[in-house]
Amino acid sequence: MLNASSEWEREDWLHSAKKLIQWASEATPDSRLMLLVRHSHREIIEDHTAQLSTELTPLGYRMSTEMGRRLPLDRKTWMFFSFVTRCYQTADEMVKGLVEKGGVVEDLDTLAVLATPEVKDQEFWNELQPDGKNITNFVNRWGDGVYEEFVEPFDDYKGRLLKDTIERLRAVPNGTMHIHVTHDLALMAAKRILLGRPVDVPDREPFLGGIGVMLKDGQMTVYSSGEVFLLENL
Repeated sequence: MLNASSEWEREDWLHSAKKLIQWASEATPDSRLMLLVRHSHREIIEDHTAQLSTELTPLGYRMSTEMGRRLPLDRKTWMFFSFVTRCYQTADEMVKGLVEKGGVVEDLDTLAVLATPEVKDQEFWNELQPDGKNITNFVNRWGDGVYEEFVEPFDDYKGRLLKDTIERLRAVPNGTMHIHVTHDLALMAAKRILLGRPVDVPDREPFLGGIGVMLKDGQMTVYSSGEVFLLENL
């Protein structure tokens, strides 16, 4: 019989998710939190035709629920997700786990900015290798303006992403947590935006890994890969 709690402790790819939850759990109640999380475990994407249709594996479902059980319970939570099925599946299972443990989820809603940038020409996707193998270089080239004939400029996407994540968080009271379930592309773009530098290979998050933002006393801090950064000019 499968035991999700044992699987959670055993699976090596959950190391980033565990650290993110620990960071969120240690935040003081008089703060606002945002977690930007990659969807859970899915099948390998062999080619672009499966990019939108690939769903979670059974393990991905179970670990999404288990992550929900381990989220902080002392906050009202809003869950946002990409419209792509595996992100909704991840968000829905996280909600189930959180509610099962007594957490409160105020709403569950889709956000287009968490899925893809606004694409002008499908040729854009041909630059991205299946399964995101070149995602680091891909995001950096986009950020440097290489793909603007195919897709919205990176700075335009940055404005939309910050509006739907950071600015949304600024508008809610302390004790609130926003969770955004997304993909490699948006998560790596967010790292480039929030950390103010090109991304590198170690920045790529495993399934259910991500970054955190905390607003407290007028200051914003970002958690990424075990480090905390104070942001002053965002």
